[in-house]
Amino acid sequence: MSRKYNVQEEAAERFYRLPKVFFTNEQYKKLSNDAKIAFAILQDRLELSIRNRWFDVEGNIYFLYGNQELGDILNCSKPTVIKIKKELHKAELLEEKRMGLSQSNRLYLLKPVADFSDLDELKQPSEDAETLVPQQKLKSFTSRSQNFLPQEVKNFNTNDTELSDTDSSDTEKSIHLSRNESDLPSVLVEVLDKNQKRLMDDEIKVIDILNHYKAHQGILTDYQYADALQYSLERTPGRIISITARLTKAVEDKRKWLNQQNAREPEPVRKEIIPEWLKEQRQAEQQQQQAKQQEVSSTLNDFEAEKQRLLERLQKRKSQ
Repeated sequence: MSRKYNVQEEAAERFYRLPKVFFTNEQYKKLSNDAKIAFAILQDRLELSIRNRWFDVEGNIYFLYGNQELGDILNCSKPTVIKIKKELHKAELLEEKRMGLSQSNRLYLLKPVADFSDLDELKQPSEDAETLVPQQKLKSFTSRSQNFLPQEVKNFNTNDTELSDTDSSDTEKSIHLSRNESDLPSVLVEVLDKNQKRLMDDEIKVIDILNHYKAHQGILTDYQYADALQYSLERTPGRIISITARLTKAVEDKRKWLNQQNAREPEPVRKEIIPEWLKEQRQAEQQQQQAKQQEVSSTLNDFEAEKQRLLERLQKRKSQ
């Protein structure tokens, strides 16, 4: 057995640090798993900020990421990024400082705070049955739901600090490659990401949704199909036994509704009701305008007649 360090083994053993206080302190227990993982990922990228010299005059480290860049780093949509930032800000784990026009806002990651009750829980985890609940949930999540998550979530890119380049174009390239492995359009991926709990609870396989989408591509647009998918996942009561049958019904209902909208007779054009006084006023204005036109026309005729007489006189004088 070789005792030498191997680059592949080292890469496989890298991990993110997740503060245990997130699961023991009442201030952080209500944080979503997305927010907790986002904190761990941003914490791992502190060294990258130091390399980029992203720290202020007091030595405080910050990030210069917009919502789109954070979405690429965390591998989630912009609405999810905004939700995560609000959670971290509310829990006093993230501070955003506005820098003015044409400058990116600075994001400061704040250290979590622990108290003596956290220390007591961490000393004897085996004596407290409640401390096993997060572990049981995590075990259930990893063992049961992995096959039902979207491809993007399965191929989650860790963006490891040591292995990633500071060039944002390289980051975007690697993320786009992982997204291209899925044939689902982004609008459907967003619906699946929003309804992950329903997918896991009902053990719905994304591959079934993908196959159904491909079979009905010519019937609805991607956005119309996304509406049907979202309606099926959010409005179906009870457990979804067959997502294929449920989607077929939703697509057919959507198609019928669209046909009804297209076949609906146009509403009759409303006729404008003009009061009598306004009609009389318009008629008077028209008459005045006609009179002016006649006056101008008469003046022009007189001018042409006078011009013709002058030309005739001039011609006579030349002939004498």
